Amino acid sequence: LKVVSMSAVEDCIKNRLLWSELPVTIKATLNEDAAEYDARVLVHFLQNQLEYSGELIRKIVRSERAYYRQLVRYSSQQMMLFPYHLQRKIVPGLSITPFKYYRNIVHQTMLSELSYDRLPNFTAADCYQILGIGRNEYMDLLNVYKGKLCSSQSSLVETPSSVLDELLPKAPLDFAHLQPWFVVRAGSVSDADVKAHEPDVQSILDRIIDNDRSPDTSHFGPGLKISEIPIDIFQNLYRRGLVYVEVPILENDCLSVPTLDGFIMNRVSGDSCETLLYKIFVSLDPQSCVRQLAADLGVGLEFVINAASLFVRLGFAYKTDSVSDQSYVEYGDVDISSCEYDNTLPSTKPQKIAFIFDSSITAYLMLGNLSADLKKHSVTMFEVGKLTGDSLSAFYREISSLSQSAEQDVGIYYEHARCLSQTMCHISSAQTSNKTDFRYLDLVRCGSLASLEPVTRRRILSKNYNLVVCMAPLSFEESRVLCPDLPLILGPSIPEINSPWFRFFVTRTVDIGGMPSLLLCRGAHVTKLPLSLSRFSRFLVTSWGHEPVLMDIYGLFYSVNDLTLNFPVLIQAYDDRDNSSPLHQHFLPMPISPDFLKRINNKLDWLERLSKSVDITSFIGYLSLLLPDGKSEVDNEAQHGDMESTNEIIGGGTLYQQNTSQFLEHSIIDSRVVLTEDALEGAVNDGRPVCLLSVHLGIPLFNSTLNNAVFERINHVCDNSQLGLLPSQVRSQLSAANSSLQEKLVEFIKSVGGVYVHNGFSMTLDDSMAGSCGDKTSMPPLPLPSRSLCCSCDGDLEEWED
Repeated sequence: LKVVSMSAVEDCIKNRLLWSELPVTIKATLNEDAAEYDARVLVHFLQNQLEYSGELIRKIVRSERAYYRQLVRYSSQQMMLFPYHLQRKIVPGLSITPFKYYRNIVHQTMLSELSYDRLPNFTAADCYQILGIGRNEYMDLLNVYKGKLCSSQSSLVETPSSVLDELLPKAPLDFAHLQPWFVVRAGSVSDADVKAHEPDVQSILDRIIDNDRSPDTSHFGPGLKISEIPIDIFQNLYRRGLVYVEVPILENDCLSVPTLDGFIMNRVSGDSCETLLYKIFVSLDPQSCVRQLAADLGVGLEFVINAASLFVRLGFAYKTDSVSDQSYVEYGDVDISSCEYDNTLPSTKPQKIAFIFDSSITAYLMLGNLSADLKKHSVTMFEVGKLTGDSLSAFYREISSLSQSAEQDVGIYYEHARCLSQTMCHISSAQTSNKTDFRYLDLVRCGSLASLEPVTRRRILSKNYNLVVCMAPLSFEESRVLCPDLPLILGPSIPEINSPWFRFFVTRTVDIGGMPSLLLCRGAHVTKLPLSLSRFSRFLVTSWGHEPVLMDIYGLFYSVNDLTLNFPVLIQAYDDRDNSSPLHQHFLPMPISPDFLKRINNKLDWLERLSKSVDITSFIGYLSLLLPDGKSEVDNEAQHGDMESTNEIIGGGTLYQQNTSQFLEHSIIDSRVVLTEDALEGAVNDGRPVCLLSVHLGIPLFNSTLNNAVFERINHVCDNSQLGLLPSQVRSQLSAANSSLQEKLVEFIKSVGGVYVHNGFSMTLDDSMAGSCGDKTSMPPLPLPSRSLCCSCDGDLEEWED
């Protein structure tokens, strides 16, 4: 019999198949062991905090009460969120409230003297709202607890557990994010509990109990809304654990995410419930109802309703206007999978622009000490993965105010914030003629998109956006979410463009004028360099999956041989001096004008060769160039000598001197490194050598002058009489350029022996895998070189052996 994978077993469990109903192949996979199947079923139910219903689980656990006790115990051990969707069973039936549940988790964590970071993010946030114990409070309590244990006056009768019990809160804090439409239900209430209160409180408690009842005993009653109860009486009953709160979410409800306040960044546990929460976070759209969201994600409506209810409970989302059934039916008739970037969806769903950023931006905003309020927005950008609507407007107000502070240090943190602010203004002014109207713009984080299955990602992006604009540079790992099946991409349309393969392709294309390169396959050992690289003393070394590193000849062999033990490596050689003149890195914004290209082609041959393979008149981004400064620039630098002391960075030297000797684009913030076409033409006419370092597609966020220059180039090629960042003609040209580059790059990788390694098997690169979004559950791997190759200064390509 053919043995199937365990994922097939999981599918059978999800479909609630009994052992007797399993296919023969599934039983063979489980070695004909029914007990093994039962164990997997139970784990599946506990991991997903599923309700005790259906014959499958009832055959394994005979008692409903025993099942829920086991579920609470398992969830507590795994530090999962309290199962609010099962409150009706757990709170009245087991007398376990969220307060008791989280108090027990904190008790066990402190008893083991574990770090606060052990608590997963959502669990920590809920715990803080109920117990009032955050990171600082936890550390203080732990210190007091240890002090009491070590005190000579401590009673020998007291156990560590009892000492801790005395320190932990005895009652929950007031419910933090109440809404009038929340529903109050009776918890575990005895007659003695009712009689212990004043008559007015007894009356309210009786009403709550009566509204919990239904003529049909198998169902609960409608319950009482918060608006029907005096708030002080409710809070009193809540603190005593006599009532609990339901947050009802309907399938037609729409949700919006505000700036996160009170979210705690500890760790991601990876359990299925938390994974779904993050997927919903990045997929939430104020114009899409819960039912649409469930369809987009391809998950059960009940799971999405439970997650939405939790978000509202924690204050991480709020309800907006619900959509009607008719609007949903009309929208549901649109085949999302077949939508192209220029197609129009119903007018109720305006198409927007997604600006894709990576985690480095959120890190700069959080670590740069730019603003206390800005950190809340950066937490939202990282954890939710998206800023939209009012949150985006609030973020812009905060980030744009930074530029008005005369005391801000000029550094990479501030520069990235400034570039992001400029980018938002440029895109919005093109869309609406109002630079602060962000109706048609969302900021979306790559890493959050990567958490979605490729099919889901394509569906959501195609539904919500007609243009995807990427920041530059992006790493290969971050750009793996990009593929040709998405809406039109302003940036790298396939992840291979942000890989060493593209650097190697550019070197091969430009011939003279580029950087001679050596591509080493994994396991290669280098004791000498090819002749074409041996005259150079500086090298840019890129190992697969990592950023480029600058090396000199003295440490090159040791470092490269260490890297090739685990990764293929690309070595690019360059000179940092021409005769006696130092060479500095400069940037030329794209798209490049055809007129300039015609004028310069005869003087800069490599630019013409590059334009034949990479349509630099249509692509948007920048070229990274190496050339000596002219006399006017040197004079200008001397005039700014009195400012150098304020522009120093770690390592010594001015920003301009230090950063232009290192090819790390994200840290070069000096305005003088940005060239105009006229300035480059003047440098060529002066006889200064110009070498191409790299080509980057997308909007740069590391240099505000370059950022503005790129948008100026966009405006130059666009018709300003039309609203929209890119008019239809420019979109068509960009789409054609994307397709052409994809085809040429993939063909180049195939021709030099690029190989995919996926799921432990090697496969020769073919069109079905190259530049794709991957299959249902994975993203495309980076193709690996099967042989070492050397590309000389003349563009000659040959296999290399040491």
